[in-house]
Amino acid sequence: MRVLGTAFTFLLILLLGGGCSSDPDTPLGSEFLNGGVIGSEPVEVVQDTVRVESGDLSFLVGSYLFNSETMLLGRENQAESWPVLKVDFSKAGDDTTLEVREATLRLVMSVTSETLSAVFRELASPLVDSDTLSGISLGDTIPDEENVAVRTMAYADPTYGLPPALVQEWIRGDRPHNGIAVVLDDPSDTTRLVFQATERGADLRPTLKVIFTNNDESTYVMSADGTFVKELYSTSNLLLSDGVTRRVFIPVDLSGFDPNTLVHEAKLVLHIVPDSFLGGDLSVTLYAPESADIDDPDVLEGTLVTSTVMTTKSDAVSFSIRNILAILLSKKKEDNALILRYTNEGTSIRRAEFYGSGAAGGLEPSFTFTYSKAPEFRK
Repeated sequence: MRVLGTAFTFLLILLLGGGCSSDPDTPLGSEFLNGGVIGSEPVEVVQDTVRVESGDLSFLVGSYLFNSETMLLGRENQAESWPVLKVDFSKAGDDTTLEVREATLRLVMSVTSETLSAVFRELASPLVDSDTLSGISLGDTIPDEENVAVRTMAYADPTYGLPPALVQEWIRGDRPHNGIAVVLDDPSDTTRLVFQATERGADLRPTLKVIFTNNDESTYVMSADGTFVKELYSTSNLLLSDGVTRRVFIPVDLSGFDPNTLVHEAKLVLHIVPDSFLGGDLSVTLYAPESADIDDPDVLEGTLVTSTVMTTKSDAVSFSIRNILAILLSKKKEDNALILRYTNEGTSIRRAEFYGSGAAGGLEPSFTFTYSKAPEFRK
């Protein structure tokens, strides 16, 4: 793919106002103002479109809504959601010497008359609040205090009993507490329930209440909680999504860069697949990653290019990239890239699709440049 660019010096000239043909006459005389650059020959302004032919893709970041005030249980919008929680036992203190008589997990639900059957499972590895959590391993089933595995999740009663002996092992450190997953008992059930997460505040957040045999009580909060999302959706288009967090990777090949080019305007254009939007908050951010290798963690960080809000009525979204060209060119390599992400990831299940390089009819991702050759000064 051919990409046109320019050196930082000429970008600076442009930003200061050089190259404008509408400048008024000055006492120097108009013969010195060809193309707006004193003492230069006239230049032709050209617009060119370079289409991305290959290398564009969507890549997975994680499958965890860690930055939301709610946790989801159920199937909806071709995704299956499980609340996941980890109790903070770091301040157990003298509780480690006591014997547990009763333990109840409180999960406050948003008002609804609907119910769901679910099973509590231990996590086989520790849960951490991370946007890169892409999978979880389920361990043993956690029955209620009557040793019943399947529970009815309902708004009327937000408390769920846990085996006292198991909780006692967690408190004393005799058994690792990696976390709890609330898993659908019947995956065909399309009901979805909403529970309050720690971000909701002290009155609504999940807690574990423990009563000991000496009648002492302790209430533990969560060190991590959120929603793990299993994706049941697939597409051949470029997929931008949250819940199951995917970003869109667009390669930028600078191998054909002409150093005598003065870029006046540069845009990346992505064409939106009709009716592909799901969910709210259409704010997106384009950035230049520290690495163009999607297997390198540095690909998740980079230099901000621009942010915008997509609209559901548009058939395309464009991003001005002129401000990043000097940085990309300074790397002096072919494997540059731009990456599109939702601005606030980890908050809700949403997605949008864009046509990729395999699309026909000019719908591929493309770069549009308005440029001219650098002025040649008269001697």
